[in-house]
Amino acid sequence: MLANAAALLFVSFAWGTAFVFIKYAEETVSPLTVQSVRATIGFFALLLLTLLLKKDIRGHARHWFAFLVFAILGVAYLWIVVGLGQVYISAGLTSVLVTVAPMVTFIITVFFLKSEPFSIRGVAGLVIGIIGLVLVVGINNILAGGSTLKGALLIVSGFAVFGINGVIAPRLARGTDTFVSTTYYVGMAVVIMWVFAFVFEKPLESSFSENFILAEIYMGLVCFAAAFVVYYWLLNRAGAFFSSLTFYLVPVMGVIGSYVFLGEKVSLTQIVGILIVFLGVYLINNKKIKKGQ
Repeated sequence: MLANAAALLFVSFAWGTAFVFIKYAEETVSPLTVQSVRATIGFFALLLLTLLLKKDIRGHARHWFAFLVFAILGVAYLWIVVGLGQVYISAGLTSVLVTVAPMVTFIITVFFLKSEPFSIRGVAGLVIGIIGLVLVVGINNILAGGSTLKGALLIVSGFAVFGINGVIAPRLARGTDTFVSTTYYVGMAVVIMWVFAFVFEKPLESSFSENFILAEIYMGLVCFAAAFVVYYWLLNRAGAFFSSLTFYLVPVMGVIGSYVFLGEKVSLTQIVGILIVFLGVYLINNKKIKKGQ
């Protein structure tokens, strides 16, 4: 149990602080370049691990379409809009918006695919979660329609698409090895992201400081490659429900990290909003909790 808790905390810390270091890196380098460098480092780390484990890379090539779907929806689009969105909003706020993913998953599986049963409690959780997000973003920011709303909408769209991908991708790539499939779709995403970076920015003219490089190495190796490996180890060892607790801890780690490393302030209204979001996500997952999944 101690090992499971340690793994959960590590993954949550790694994913939560990723938003902090993205914000830090974007102070000197354009957002698409920041995300492309991060993805490239993560890809080579995963490729090396996959080769060391002697996984069947060539045999998985037949699943290229499924990997491409995940590369676009689950990696490239998400990381691009997160990078662009964090130009306008804080790292702490971005980490809270992670909770959009389980909300979108609930909507798709209950109302569209109908693979999960309808429940009043779940719908109430969805409504409560949305109210909490409104409080976190700020009613005044929403009504004003300024840069904060723009950044929040970009990032919300990314996690919404990520939630959609979480429903689609497993159906397209059943029976594939986790390490190999991830290496494929991250590699594809790296190509897509660099194309966007060279079209809309000038990566070769960027000034890569020592601190920037260290931040990118941390994001690539720790926040992505290591966290991914530990997360799937935890998923196989402790089950889906225990692993899903990251949706509660990532925002906490992100908000704390943004305060400690970036000096970002959190208002009382935002704290209340975060707690309301947690309640909403809890109600959405209530049946899974009772089943112990």
